[in-house]
Amino acid sequence: MKRFFIAAILAAMAVLYIGYYEALEDGDIDTIVFIKKHPTFQVRFFNIHANDGEVRRVGRLTEEERGWIVDYCRYRLGIDTELKTQDDIEMCAKK
Repeated sequence: MKRFFIAAILAAMAVLYIGYYEALEDGDIDTIVFIKKHPTFQVRFFNIHANDGEVRRVGRLTEEERGWIVDYCRYRLGIDTELKTQDDIEMCAKK
């Protein structure tokens, strides 16, 4: 019973503090695993800058893309942003 309890705690900690995103590099899809800066049950993230060389403009982002960038910045990089300027997007472009 103790082992089950310890395994459950470790699994919960892994879900809360480990995340990943997929990046297209050299024609291959690589899975990038990272330790989150803040705990959340979200495990899969989307790094909008990892999949193409296109520069994203604030005015052209959909609400879904904004959510992806905000989540990625907060949990991967530890940056809280509201994406009001182009500098906010570029600040979150770090890999």
